[in-house]
Amino acid sequence: MLKGSPDIKLLDAKYANWNRDDAFKVTQDYLTRFTSIDAIWAADDDMAVGVLKAISQAKRDDIKIVFGGAGAKDMVKTIMDGKDKRIGADVSYSPKFIYDAIKLTAEARLKGEKLPATTIIPSVLITKENAKDFYHPNSPF
Repeated sequence: MLKGSPDIKLLDAKYANWNRDDAFKVTQDYLTRFTSIDAIWAADDDMAVGVLKAISQAKRDDIKIVFGGAGAKDMVKTIMDGKDKRIGADVSYSPKFIYDAIKLTAEARLKGEKLPATTIIPSVLITKENAKDFYHPNSPF
């Protein structure tokens, strides 16, 4: 169970190396071992592609949600178009985060301050309502 969400049962968690082929293999294993799966958190849009491929090949229709992450243009477009109901949201993981981190570091150094040991730069939940703001058709990713 997930803390704070007693109705959610975690079936398993495996590392897929941020790779769609590895995520495909992990998902094949899950689909073989579990007769009913409601949702899969893939943690990354590339891995979500592998997850969706495994689900499709297994002809499973029980999985209602696949959640990736990173705001890849194809996933954002899928959300915008509503062409795969399993992909209803994503989270941003913009290259701009590097800019934000450099800016925070530079500002602290200029002021002679130390940075905290951990700084979290928040992602944004991408939904059908705001997906157009995160869709960049000319992006390589």
